[in-house]
Amino acid sequence: MFAEDYLEEDELSVECEICGGDVIIDDYIEEDDIVYCNDCEAEYLVDSLSPLKLELLEDDYDEVDDEEDFD
Repeated sequence: MFAEDYLEEDELSVECEICGGDVIIDDYIEEDDIVYCNDCEAEYLVDSLSPLKLELLEDDYDEVDDEEDFD
């Protein structure tokens, strides 16, 4: 996981559903913004700020998962 020493004072880290990496949420993020995983670049839509709710935008990842199943 991401060491908290590396986070800025106004940032929060959330675990990525795809790879377990870190999705950094800045203090200035607003609802309907897109945030990304630092490791696999998965995209998340910010559904709510209080409480924080992220929705995985799966369009690209469904295609990748389908291709991997046929290897």
